Amino acid sequence: MGSTAEIKRLQSCINDLISVLALPAIWSGSKSSQILSTLLDVLLTMLRLDFAYARLNDASDGPPIEVVRLGDHRHSPIQPQQFGQALDRWLTADQTASRCVVPDPAGEGEVSIASFSLGLHHEVGVLVAGSRRADFPTEIERLLLRVAANQAGIGLQDAQRSGEQRRIAEMLEQRVAERTRQLTAANDDVRRSEAYLAEAQRLSRTGSFGWRPSTGEIIWSEETFRIFQYDRTTIPTVELILQRVHPEDAALVKQTIERASQDGKNFEHEYRLLMPDGSVKHVHVVAHALSNESGSVEFVGAVMDVTAAKEAEDRIRLIINAVPALIWTARADGRLDFISQRWLDYAGIDTGTIAGGELGERTVHPDDIEQLRNKWRVAVAEGNPFEAEIRVRRFDGEYRWFLSRACPLHDRSGHILGWYGNDIDIEDRTRAVALRDGESRILEMIARDAPLEEILEKLVRVVEAQFAGLLCSVLLLDEDGQHVRHGAAPSLPKPYTDAIDGLCIGPKAGSCGTAMYRREPVVVSDILQDPLWEPYRSVAEPYGFRACWSTPILTHSGKALGSFAMYYREPRSPSPAETHALEMATHLAGIAIERRLAREERERLRQAQAQLAHINRVTTMGELTASLAHEVNQPIAAALTDANTCLRWLNRDHPDVEEARQSALRIVKDATRAGEIVGRTRLLFRKSTPQRELVDVNEVIREMIVLLRSEATRYSISVRTELADLPQVMGDRVQLQQVLMNLMTNGIDAMKDVDGTRELAIKSQRTDSGQLLISVSDTGVGLPPQQADKIFDAFFTTKPHGTGMGLRISRSIVESHGGRLWAADNSRRGASFYITLPAQVEAA
Repeated sequence: MGSTAEIKRLQSCINDLISVLALPAIWSGSKSSQILSTLLDVLLTMLRLDFAYARLNDASDGPPIEVVRLGDHRHSPIQPQQFGQALDRWLTADQTASRCVVPDPAGEGEVSIASFSLGLHHEVGVLVAGSRRADFPTEIERLLLRVAANQAGIGLQDAQRSGEQRRIAEMLEQRVAERTRQLTAANDDVRRSEAYLAEAQRLSRTGSFGWRPSTGEIIWSEETFRIFQYDRTTIPTVELILQRVHPEDAALVKQTIERASQDGKNFEHEYRLLMPDGSVKHVHVVAHALSNESGSVEFVGAVMDVTAAKEAEDRIRLIINAVPALIWTARADGRLDFISQRWLDYAGIDTGTIAGGELGERTVHPDDIEQLRNKWRVAVAEGNPFEAEIRVRRFDGEYRWFLSRACPLHDRSGHILGWYGNDIDIEDRTRAVALRDGESRILEMIARDAPLEEILEKLVRVVEAQFAGLLCSVLLLDEDGQHVRHGAAPSLPKPYTDAIDGLCIGPKAGSCGTAMYRREPVVVSDILQDPLWEPYRSVAEPYGFRACWSTPILTHSGKALGSFAMYYREPRSPSPAETHALEMATHLAGIAIERRLAREERERLRQAQAQLAHINRVTTMGELTASLAHEVNQPIAAALTDANTCLRWLNRDHPDVEEARQSALRIVKDATRAGEIVGRTRLLFRKSTPQRELVDVNEVIREMIVLLRSEATRYSISVRTELADLPQVMGDRVQLQQVLMNLMTNGIDAMKDVDGTRELAIKSQRTDSGQLLISVSDTGVGLPPQQADKIFDAFFTTKPHGTGMGLRISRSIVESHGGRLWAADNSRRGASFYITLPAQVEAA
């Protein structure tokens, strides 16, 4: 939908064009100099020009009329004639030449000018506009200047013609009266006067006539014969005139002639002539009634060929009707006086409706008409631009949203001459904005993992709100892939949703079941006629459903998850807007459903991973049973020795209580140590949900060393640690214990059968980026040659009885904590495993 800036630019252009087209109304009855002054003032303000200049050629070869207007804050002593002389060298015979840059006639520097002819063949004059702007004139400015020049040319020609007509009419009356009173005037003077009159008529395309109703005698001038295209030898009659009149105007012309012959009063009318070659002329007839010496009435008048003016008027009307907006005008008091044909066609009304004052009642939505009237009254009273968003009734009865705007046209003194408005259809834009807002709300609900039922119900209501009479539903496909389940249908009758819940999909299962079966959209325009609804017609008919369109909700692989359906209670097919809304709703429903399925799948995977990790821990601990038993036996044996010692100290003739107390303290210490070993072992065997908390990594390392010390001693492996002062990390203690135990156990296994020094080194430090780095290094056999990149793959193992899952699970745990786990061969012997974890400073 183009953009908001393009719409505003178009609206501005339309408003300027309407203002220019309204100028002839201001010029009516004005002199040529006044027309030029008004034209230049309007263009100077409308286009922000630095100057505007116009020259009007005198029809009688007299000196031209020259007018110049300068922009704001510009003053120059130069006269219009000097101004014109300065521009003459750049004004070629082609007055519509492209823009050129010339020295500023009113000051220093250069200006861009554009010149346009006033009149079709340069016979009227020239219009020049100048601006210092580099982009002047733009295409829109050139269009406005060209239309303004055409309007001015027509206005100036009309002004010249009107003046000429008045002069000719007055001269005709004087000459006819003089000829009637002075029959003895010299023939030379008469012929000379007739020659002057004939030339004037030829120039102004205005013929003269005389008519005596009492005798039927009609006298035509030469120009009148030319206008009616009759031979000069033809004797004019009323019948000959009616033969030339256009059939559609003949009755009115005949009525006007008959009334004039009976009333003997002045008359004026306008009608069309249908010429022998099929062309049409427009004529304007003005006649004055005179009484002769005998007391009878005769008419003297003029016939003006106004075809050119009418064609220009038709062109203007075509331009107005071509504008993609509904254009209208109103009087200064706010009463409507014109409406474009496009408006009439849209609303399905005629011009008589305007005169009857029924436009608002017949075209504006009842809920909007009162606020429209109030805003219009305020705008007219205050003289401020008018704007309102209303619903307008189309010819087929559908209401659509429109933006109605109007601006007042002022004269030079600031008085309002009238109002010019246009109404633009914004229904699609309004609906698109509402759908976009609704889409954003739905996506927000999906992002925060709102319940699927709430998401689908909200989605249905968002779509339903955009179309009158629309009912929507979402059906979900059961896990068996054959039966439908209720998803959301807040506006459908509950008995209907209960009736279709659990139905089987198939090739003739209504709109929704068929759409899921075919995995393609299904449009049923009339449920009572379409065979797809035959098995379920009795279910839908009681609720008045007549149309149902359904689109399947598909995964990326094409698997059907459900369907989104639209219902109407009258037979109809989807409009483009409804199709777009249906596609959007189906897409959002698919996202919501797939997200829930993915969430459920992730939960199943998490549970499986936790189960696998627990099995791995139990397996590892089973392998360390002997070492753990030895580790536990040490403090128990020490406690037993201390207990016997304590008894000896107490059984002496003089019991040594202090020595006995020290022995008892050692018993407590040994028992505590044994309890801690058993507790840590039980923790690793425990199957529970991961719990995130602040963990001291160095403490976890020490705990694992305690558990594995006997195993290391058994194989003559020394354990060395370099533990730096580290912040705590946020993580699951048991999972981190599992990772370190797995790495340390792997290191011990790698050194069981090697000769030379056997050392397991555990080091912790903080990196430059603030992360924690833990390394477990051994002096064992190292990583498997050419397979080092596979040690983290599931089920890959180098141990005879290994599961191949230890390192894979360890990497998964580390990555779930936001860290990394990788391995590398040592430079001399053995391998090193590295862990990075994000630091989490413990809160005070």
